[in-house]
Amino acid sequence: MVMNEIAKHKKLFLKSDAGEFSASYQLFKMYDEGIGVDKDSEKADYFKSKFIKQLDNYTFRISSVRLINFKGFGDVDLQLNKHGCTILVGNNGSGKSTILEAIQKTLSHLSSRLTTRSYNGDQIDELEIKSKSEYSTIAINFLIDELNVGVELSQSRPLSQTIRKSRFTDLNDLGNIFRIANSTTDNFPLPLLASYNVERANDVTTKDIEKSEEILDSYIWSKARGYSKSLTGKADFRLFFKWFKEVTEEKNENSLNEIKIKISEKEAELNSPLLQSIFSEFENLNDNVKSTIDKYRKDIEELRSRLNSISTENTNERMLNFVKDAIYNFLPGFSDLKIQRNPLDLSIKKNNEQLSVLQLSQGEKSLLALVADIARRLTLLNPERDNPLDGVGVVLIDEIDLHLHPSWQQVIVSRLQSTFKNIQFIITTHSPQVCHAVSSDNIWLLKDGKKYSAPQGVQGAVSSWVLKNLFEVEVRPPEDEFTKILDEYEKLVYSDEYESERAKELYSRLQGNFGSDYEVLVQLRQYIENREWEKEIDQDK
Repeated sequence: MVMNEIAKHKKLFLKSDAGEFSASYQLFKMYDEGIGVDKDSEKADYFKSKFIKQLDNYTFRISSVRLINFKGFGDVDLQLNKHGCTILVGNNGSGKSTILEAIQKTLSHLSSRLTTRSYNGDQIDELEIKSKSEYSTIAINFLIDELNVGVELSQSRPLSQTIRKSRFTDLNDLGNIFRIANSTTDNFPLPLLASYNVERANDVTTKDIEKSEEILDSYIWSKARGYSKSLTGKADFRLFFKWFKEVTEEKNENSLNEIKIKISEKEAELNSPLLQSIFSEFENLNDNVKSTIDKYRKDIEELRSRLNSISTENTNERMLNFVKDAIYNFLPGFSDLKIQRNPLDLSIKKNNEQLSVLQLSQGEKSLLALVADIARRLTLLNPERDNPLDGVGVVLIDEIDLHLHPSWQQVIVSRLQSTFKNIQFIITTHSPQVCHAVSSDNIWLLKDGKKYSAPQGVQGAVSSWVLKNLFEVEVRPPEDEFTKILDEYEKLVYSDEYESERAKELYSRLQGNFGSDYEVLVQLRQYIENREWEKEIDQDK
């Protein structure tokens, strides 16, 4: 029997021995469920331990994205570089945000498989099916180590004769793999799945701090809460503030003891004879009383979960320090992020001056909220790892250049990649400053529903070159008065009419507007000098 099993599943055994976690997982399922073999719990446990061990330090990326009849796209297929981020550029309406929306829908299905068993993710809406098309499909390929995991999200129009069904078989297996691994070992890292749209840049206000106390979720105490609202599009500053405040408070031994006392009191109330008698008559209670008891039970469970998750003061401080380090590394000159008690506020030191975060510029607040949100989620998903910030995942950011000074636009991609080195960032932008810090191989130009490779030489190029050759935008505004004057003057110069009265008049106006040191005027003067020198040589012959 054993020899027959080995012969029948020889390839799986060989792949498992070669280190392929997917083969070990399949062998685990076979022995655990008795698929083609006799059930064997000992062998199932062996292969379960094996595939979990083989997943240690796994890589996680999206390798390709294909949209068929989705919104404005007919059929577009993007291959994403294995290294670095991916940047999407194009005019307004070219489909940059559409691609991020499609990826976000697919990520929502993976997120639901990691956090629940409902498998409910975002669907393609009928209004998102391309005009005059019968169906729409979003096909995404994930790459986990070297294993390709394909997902197809499809939607047909009502009464359509073309029926397309979504395909989640591979994704179901992947979700099961991650859930089993996470429930078996505390230090198993889960991938971050996050999306930030243009609304992430909404101003951080006093209300975000005040209303943080209204958040009742026990998000801080559960690993899976790293996915809470991660795909809604906004870096939720209220969530970060509440998390930061509670973790900071628990560094204080007195606060920790107070929490433990409250938990003990609640547990005593739960076990009181009065409540026990009420519980025993639960079926006969009216809806209002049932609702009250349900809420009471939920509060107790949250407190118990909180108690189980609080291990030591050092653990909380360790998590807090990783988040702070991410912020300080990303924002040089910033330090000492801390809670102010009265009035309640979050302050940070900028160039040795302590400021409320509300006093920062819009761009600084936007970056602080973004980096803090990513770092917080990574520490929740990877609490036992040596460095939670090295966790894997996919992060989508729409219009990354919003509210950022050009100097920040030049460095934001490299800062993101150095701070979160194992995260795959998929980004849209209108800024040449963002693009010239990235290899051409990592940039896609979208135009008229199609994709185009970026021209070689974008990385390190001057912004004017990137603007013209990648964004296909003239360096100077074509309808501007002085652009037209400069164009006319250039034509006169290169036609050897630079001594004409018209040329002299135009030069005087250009010099008055740009100054005599303007680069183009300097180049034109040099051209004129060379032409005069050439004419003198011709006369001497």
